[in-house]
Order: sequence, then C-alpha cells, then structure tokens
Amino acid sequence: MNSQTRSSVAVALVADWMTPNPYTCAVDASLADARDMMAEYRCRRLPVLDDDGKLIGILSLGDVRQAAPSSVSSLSLFEINYFWAKLPVSSAMTADPITLTPTDTVKEACDRMLAHKISGLPVVIDHKVVGIFTETDALRFLVSLD
Repeated sequence: MNSQTRSSVAVALVADWMTPNPYTCAVDASLADARDMMAEYRCRRLPVLDDDGKLIGILSLGDVRQAAPSSVSSLSLFEINYFWAKLPVSSAMTADPITLTPTDTVKEACDRMLAHKISGLPVVIDHKVVGIFTETDALRFLVSLD
C-alpha cells in the first residue's frame, strides 16, 4: 500500500461511506416481521429501536436463523408460523451493539469489525441511528482507491 493510499484510509470518514437511514425495526416487532423485512429489503441486519427511537440492539440474519425452529422439529407449519408471529425481536437480538459515529474513520470501522468478527455496525449520534457501515461499504471504499 503506497503512502497516498494509506493516508486516504486514515482520513476517510464513516459518514462519507456509510449507508444512511438504514431499515430498522421496533423492539416489539416479531421475528416473522423482521425476517420478512430482511427478505423484502435485501438486508442482513436491522438496528433495533426502542419506543423513543433509540438504538437498543441489532438483529442479524444469523440471529434470525439461530432462533428458527429446527427443520427436524415435530411442529406443524401452523405451529411454526404461530411461533414466529409471537416471538419478539428482543429474544434474538444482540443488545447494546458495538457502534460507530459518523466522524470515525473507515480504518477504525474496519478495525472494530475485524476485532469483533462482525460484518456491520450501526452509526449513531446520541443513541439515534443515522446510518449503518457494513463490509459492503468498506469494499466500496476500497475499490474507490484505484
């Protein structure tokens, strides 16, 4: 990596590369609703907000899959759908997620994602979600360096 590229990485801000205004869900939403949102909007994570719109958790597609009934379950399709409709997002989300601010650098964001083995972080100002920075955003930044 040449010195110009290195300095670009050191000063690039999350605000310039994040996805602004990401899809979110309420803490009392059902896992079925969250799963449907992820499928409809083609996203893999949803910041979870309380009634005041403050970030309290994050739900990933992996969290949803882990909460799903086993494929060898003896539950009927009706029972599985009932289960999904009643189980709240709060039962499967990661509470108090690691976050970024818009003034963090892309390098800091990537370091944090690598250190915690996660692929996306909510970007917040005063506990309010203003964006999300994902591995896709990091790759967009990387290819822009050419």
